[in-house]
Formats: sequence, structure tokens, C-alpha cells
Amino acid sequence: MTTFKSLLGKAAIAGLALSLMSGVAAAQTLLERIKAGDILRVGFANEAPFSSANANGELVGSDIVLLRATLEKLGVKEFDGVLTPFGSLIPGLKAKRFDIIAAGLYIRPDRCKQVAFAEPIFAVGDAIVVPAGNPKKLGALADFAKNPALKLGYTTGAGALIEHAYVSGVAKDQALALPDGPALIAAVKAGRIDAFLYPSLSTQELLKAANDPAVERAEPFTQPVVNGKPVLGVGSFAVRPDETEFLKAFNAAMLSVLNSPEYLKMIEPFGFSKADIPVGITTAELCKG
Repeated sequence: MTTFKSLLGKAAIAGLALSLMSGVAAAQTLLERIKAGDILRVGFANEAPFSSANANGELVGSDIVLLRATLEKLGVKEFDGVLTPFGSLIPGLKAKRFDIIAAGLYIRPDRCKQVAFAEPIFAVGDAIVVPAGNPKKLGALADFAKNPALKLGYTTGAGALIEHAYVSGVAKDQALALPDGPALIAAVKAGRIDAFLYPSLSTQELLKAANDPAVERAEPFTQPVVNGKPVLGVGSFAVRPDETEFLKAFNAAMLSVLNSPEYLKMIEPFGFSKADIPVGITTAELCKG
């Protein structure tokens, strides 16, 4: 387990160790553990701008500032970060490697059968990354649907994202799942894929970090449209399905932050705008599909 101890005080580390050794943490609910002073563990996948670890080992990102403000309302001042491959976040949560997922996770029906999502906290569009100069002039997922020879990459576990390609007519055998952003960039450069699909805000951060002139974001890009509406990625935090009381308290605290005048200022440094905050969308509706 990869942890980021800069988020923890010595007393908190000792408390967590004692709790794990005694086996009490496994039997208690999250609310009971909070009252007992246990440290909650947060699963993340270095998916900037939602959540990632900076050079000092501290968790940063739009999900993290909202999570921290929400947990503070519940009396939690510290938490531990657990770095996990994106495709292993839900299995890791179910296996109790951590207690909450904060990783820009999209809400979708198949995931709702495995985890319990908080109410939506973001709604963002897509982007594709192509070789420099965009030699095949790709600017929409429909371009892939028109040419079955084209290959489109995506991150392993990002089923909600690649569904946007499928509803645009892209065949499943055109899609290739790879572990993470750096692997996708390498695949574009090697010619294994013609482009890869990625959340728009994450694309900005990924390319900035890579600083690789061999790849670029395809612009302009036409967002997929279904039933006359642009297809957006809507996501939130996730916990285990049996944590109903915690989720109820968490949602109440979280929505009080999200609906406050200060919230936009909290997430603007990560590239978000008012348009990226979902309005009139509920988790229940998204889970129904």
C-alpha cells in the first residue's frame, strides 16, 4: 500500500496502526470509526486535476479540496492517501484497502451495482490526444466510426469514458485499454493507436506534465451528442454500499460545501469553471441509466 504520510500526524499513524492490529476497524462502520478517531483511507489514481500527489507527497486536486472540506464538517481533519491504478479502484474499495474513492470516477449503472456514489460533483467533456500535427485530422469520435482501421486508446477501468465512443458508432475492437496516461502517450508515439480518449480537464494536466512535443490535444473537438444533448462525464466520490449512514451524512455535508459561494473559488485553481458543476443531476438518475 502506498501512503502519503505527510497527511498524517504521529498520533494519527499510531491510532491507525492500533486500530488495524486490534481488528476493530474492519468491524466498525465509517461513522463509528470517525467517532473513534480512526484515519480514513482515500483511494486515488494520480488523475489530475481531480486527485494526485504532489512532489511533497501531499494529495491535491479538485476532489481533494472538496473531500477535505466535507470531512472536516464530519469532524475528520486528516486522512491517508492510497495510490491505486485506476482500474483497481473499485476492486480495492471492495477489498477494504481504502474507504473512499476520490479519483474523478464517473457515475454509471454498472458501477452503481458495486459501489455507492455520493451526489454528483463534476460534469466534464472529453478530449482526444493525437500525434503532433494531427496527421489524420481527427476531431470527433465519429471520425473513428467512419474508419474501422483507426484505433482509439483509453485508460483501463474507464468504461464510462469509452462508452462515449461506442454510442458514437466506434466498434469495440477499435478500442484499446492501457494502464494510464503515460502508457497511452507512448502508444500514440509508437503508432499502436491513432489517438486516445481522455477527460478534457485531465488532458490538460497530462500533456502539461508530459511536456512531449510528439503529441497534442486535437482541437477543435466535437463532443458526442446523444438524444440532442452533449455526452458528459459526471462523477463523484464512492464508498462501499453498506455505508448508508455515512453516505447520508457525507452527502449532507458535501452539498453544503458544493452549493456555497466559496466552492467555485476552491476548484478554479484546478481548471474548473461554474459550467463544470452539475445542476439538476442526481446520482439516482445516473445509476438508472
